[in-house]
Amino acid sequence: MSKNATITLRQFLDKQKVFVIPNYQRGYIWGKSRDSEKNSVEYVLESIQNSLDNDTELFMQGITVTENEKEIILIDGQQRTTFFYLLLTCLGYQGDINLNYPVRTKSDEFLKSLRGKTNEELKDLCADNQQEEFQDIYYFKKSVRLIIDKAKDWDINKILDNVKFLYITIPEDKATLVFSMMNGSKADMKTEEIIKAEMLRLVSAENTFSFNNISSNELLESIFHKVKEVESVHWEQNLLRSKYAREWDKWLYWWNQPEVATFYHTEKSVMGLLVKTYLKSKGGKIDKGGKYFEVFRDKLLRGDNNEKLAKNVFYDLRHLQKKFEDVFNSISDSNKLHNKIGAILTLHGKEDRERFVEWYFATNEEKDIEEYFKLVFLGLSHTIIVENNSEAIENAKGEMYKSLCSNNLYNEDNSYAFMQLLRRNIEEDSKLGRKFDFSIWKERSLEHIYPKSKFYKIETIDEGNRYIRGDGVEIEELDTEGLIDEANFEGNGNEHCIGNLVLLYKNENSGFGAKSFDDKKSIYFNVDAEKPFRSRHLLHTISVFAKKEWSINEIIENKNKFINEIKEYYGIQ
Repeated sequence: MSKNATITLRQFLDKQKVFVIPNYQRGYIWGKSRDSEKNSVEYVLESIQNSLDNDTELFMQGITVTENEKEIILIDGQQRTTFFYLLLTCLGYQGDINLNYPVRTKSDEFLKSLRGKTNEELKDLCADNQQEEFQDIYYFKKSVRLIIDKAKDWDINKILDNVKFLYITIPEDKATLVFSMMNGSKADMKTEEIIKAEMLRLVSAENTFSFNNISSNELLESIFHKVKEVESVHWEQNLLRSKYAREWDKWLYWWNQPEVATFYHTEKSVMGLLVKTYLKSKGGKIDKGGKYFEVFRDKLLRGDNNEKLAKNVFYDLRHLQKKFEDVFNSISDSNKLHNKIGAILTLHGKEDRERFVEWYFATNEEKDIEEYFKLVFLGLSHTIIVENNSEAIENAKGEMYKSLCSNNLYNEDNSYAFMQLLRRNIEEDSKLGRKFDFSIWKERSLEHIYPKSKFYKIETIDEGNRYIRGDGVEIEELDTEGLIDEANFEGNGNEHCIGNLVLLYKNENSGFGAKSFDDKKSIYFNVDAEKPFRSRHLLHTISVFAKKEWSINEIIENKNKFINEIKEYYGIQ
């Protein structure tokens, strides 16, 4: 940091420079409701009122900037600066005050439209609109309404002289890092946004030109040509910077779509997956705290020509971004990558998911996704799959086969049942060229097609026979009428085998309860129900409930069909 000084609001404005809100800053949110009774605007207005009433100085928090001949770039303090812009505008301040939002064009236009208007005009312009499209503008308007309501007949000169704050300037090349350090705990600021800001700075870095060894006769003409060259370069740089900023924001918008965030499991890191995947593919490591700006900067954006490096990184990120988008959109083609990759990302845990993403998206080697898709439903790790560990793979196949053949599958380890039923439902969607909804996995449940309470078995004990229903309830012999005797399956199936199980959302599983097959079928296909039945999108499950009837023969047939499909799909002898 180069300079620290306490200055007044008047001295701040007297610099007569443009106050720039850099593109890595979050939007204006003063006026937002807080847990306390007052929001930030109300609190500062009350503090100013007390200062005016008692003619005392009002010290605000420090403002950190990077400053050049024409601009003051606000690293920390943009909320306060914007507030004072709004306050002074409402009070009719006649001095020069220019606030610039270079990336948020609509915000910039709105702020400039406030200048020179009366309070009545400002009230009309800033009327409450809950449907306001832009967050910045919503809170600009709210602040203006609060200011007009509170700041009546205030003395502008006293405000300019009584409001003071610590003014801190730092070198421009340290701006993004300082901002990252100062805002590290704020959820609104993401590391990838800091990286974006640093790359935009580098691609528009200042160029220098030398006039050494030029004769006096040539100097004037040389200066003229160099100035034109500088202007041309700056014009091209600004175009490139704007292009990159728009492109990055387009990516950010794409990653912020709920369906994309759910698919790639990026609800908390937004487009961090793009940036971190690229960094790791280049050998960069992310520390346990999850911070990686300095690693990204030092490994990828520092060298003999930082501007060129930044352009190369943008180029690489563009191609990586396209690959993420292509996979998400790939469903109508023959590859059906959306459903295959989606299944892999869903079944893998966090670490294996990250390893897969780096392996698949960040390298150009040919990948056998069909085989990977097949093996991930065995519950295998990424390492076992890519290393083709045949012993582990064969063991997993054997365990799965044994599990699915069990007549007590529901009450034992049913993880293979969940995975293979999920696969069957995904594949049915793929046949239709339809994106599968993977939300089922977090809300999964196994449902008995024919209710378990409609089965019974006989256990022989010293005192005689016990009659136990499929749900574990002991009953009298006379209560077995209308129930299915498990012995009739002759060892090939029962209520708990794979032939009598389907995948459902767990909150809908309880709705089925002990209802008969026909009653469950009615619920499943009731399109007029007030509450949508989410499980209706599960096509394999639908195929079961579409059956005319369901009893012993259907359960045995379904089990045998399922086991035979497994044997053929995995090559099990």
